[in-house]
Amino acid sequence: MSDAYDASTLEEGTTPAIQQVLDAMEAAELTPEDALQISLVLLNFVEEVHLDNLEELLEQEQPDGISIAVWAADSARLKTARELLEEVLGEDDEDGDEDAIDSEAADGEAEEG
Repeated sequence: MSDAYDASTLEEGTTPAIQQVLDAMEAAELTPEDALQISLVLLNFVEEVHLDNLEELLEQEQPDGISIAVWAADSARLKTARELLEEVLGEDDEDGDEDAIDSEAADGEAEEG
């Protein structure tokens, strides 16, 4: 990876598993685009855990209002993080899919005409 990344600068509380992954990332000489893709995969993992937490909250007979508020705030943060990563990666959302469909339809009409 770049010189800006240094796995040894992490906090002392880093687990061996985390250190092993970080060392492997450093050895892999990732491009910035690779790092962004990895970030998106990690975000997907965190979002799954977040949804599992919601299921646990909903299963409770009397869910704690504070826990629900914290979950909602975390949800907003995760959404912002996803939007940022997708924007940096240049990934389009549903609007991009519609543009692709419109483009394909226009290509089909041009071939017919």
